[in-house]
Amino acid sequence: MVGGYAAPVLLPCLVPEIPAPAGAETRQALDQLDTGATMTGPLTLQTVAAEDWPRISAGFHDLTYEQTLTYAQAAAHRIGAEAQFISLSDPTGQPVAAACLRLKPVPGLGRGIVWIAAGPLVQPDAGPEDLKAIFAALRAYAEQSGHILRLRLPASTLRDIPSVDRVAAEAGFVPADRSPPYQTVIIDCEQDEDTLMRALHGKWRNPLRNALKSGMALETRPIADCTDRFHGLYQQVQAAKGFSPDIPPEFYYPLSGPDFSHEVLFTRQDGADLGAMTIGRAGTTGVYLFGATLDAGRRLNAGHYLMWQAILHCKAQGLRWFDLGGIDADTNPSVTRFKLRTGGTEVTAPGPYEFQPAGLTTSLIRTAETVHSRLKARR
Repeated sequence: MVGGYAAPVLLPCLVPEIPAPAGAETRQALDQLDTGATMTGPLTLQTVAAEDWPRISAGFHDLTYEQTLTYAQAAAHRIGAEAQFISLSDPTGQPVAAACLRLKPVPGLGRGIVWIAAGPLVQPDAGPEDLKAIFAALRAYAEQSGHILRLRLPASTLRDIPSVDRVAAEAGFVPADRSPPYQTVIIDCEQDEDTLMRALHGKWRNPLRNALKSGMALETRPIADCTDRFHGLYQQVQAAKGFSPDIPPEFYYPLSGPDFSHEVLFTRQDGADLGAMTIGRAGTTGVYLFGATLDAGRRLNAGHYLMWQAILHCKAQGLRWFDLGGIDADTNPSVTRFKLRTGGTEVTAPGPYEFQPAGLTTSLIRTAETVHSRLKARR
């Protein structure tokens, strides 16, 4: 399951009042920021109006749901943060990169933590010099605004992580120890169905073939039409297994917007639901969000059936990639093994990286974050 990372909620009254740019002042500072250098000239960092973000983000092939207007605004609101949108453009005005920022300032300080989840978005033809300019621009933003900046780039089979690590380090970014990494499995949906079937591990393909012969039927619905139906299945499985995601499916149910769609695949037999899987779609990428399979469905390998049908569904919708929603071999080895055997590519997203501006303010922000984390752990 996927849960979007939330920037930490920082406690009030832990630091003295220090004037600093925030909110509208930060946006004004962004509008004035020219920084970075490429082979063709400097990048210009500009704010983007929320209503323009779907159009601009759609121009990037690595767009995922975490960088959509629909998800980002809801995720920011959930923690009392503000969603801001920026673009980095070359001298001709063409966007080289873009990002949604979730800004959570420390009350009374005016500065805080900025989190970029699955971003910045970067054009596919961007080379090493472009990446250097992008990281330089983001560093300049952090230095001018005074915020600690953390980011995790989109997971992609096309990204060379060691080279990104080097560029980030040269720009002064370090590995972020307070943000989780993201590992996943990604299916290339441009492959034909026979190729996808052959790529399956034998111990995955055989249960799937049995499931396809079992007489189960598939039904696909928008989440808005069947929230209660899916949630009933999910609660049954959750009660049996005792898991609790950081961001529950209820957060996703009301999400609706121009750049994010959310569907449910149900598998049924004899008029009864045996399992379900929810898929979020943004740009050219689909992602597995939540799933639930009842005992009766497991006996028929309904999990294999749903995952296979989800792959074919994404392919039929014209999506390029299907992200299986994250893996963690340490905490959930069985699910990790299940996803790896689909024949997809195991991918680690570059990052998370962090840049800390020099000065006392950064120490105050981290102290507030530490205190909040300890208090939260005691609850």
